[in-house]
Amino acid sequence: MSTQEKLTNINNYLSSSKKMLGKSVVDAEKIQEMVKEIQHSLPRELEQSKIIISQKESILNDASEEAEKLSSETSSHCENLINEAQSRSEELISEHEVTRTAEMRAKEIILSAEKTKRELMDTVEHNKNEIMSKASTIQNESESYSAQRRKDADHYAKEVLFSMEERLSSSLAQIRKGLEAMESENRASKEQIA
Repeated sequence: MSTQEKLTNINNYLSSSKKMLGKSVVDAEKIQEMVKEIQHSLPRELEQSKIIISQKESILNDASEEAEKLSSETSSHCENLINEAQSRSEELISEHEVTRTAEMRAKEIILSAEKTKRELMDTVEHNKNEIMSKASTIQNESESYSAQRRKDADHYAKEVLFSMEERLSSSLAQIRKGLEAMESENRASKEQIA
């Protein structure tokens, strides 16, 4: 049962309590027991908020590792393309049939491979930044949501406890008046007998 449900139960109990001389009569021990249940459940809800934040941090770390891995794989792939292009151009140069056109073509392949590498690296960096930004947004929203829940729970608990305090004070005042009235009647009876 959530803290809010427990507080609602206290409210319902107070609303349905018996009336004596126009005032509610409540079982103070029962109210204290209900308040203790709320006090025990609050740390559990705070712990759940910490777990949510921890999970968001894990998502952030996973996203960062995935981006680094993708960046490394892309860089390695592009290096292989460049090495292949250089190797191919060296093979063409070593043969007697090498022409100026073959050299130019080899240079174009190398330039194209380097351009592809730069473009892929830019794309990877952009995607990494987007992933990190989204993960950070999720974490911020989660922290904000957890903080708001704690604030709302505290506020609601204070309202219920203040209401309980007022009702208990009123009930105690009624009980004191009743006891004083009974003592006054007893004195009057004794004076009549005497």
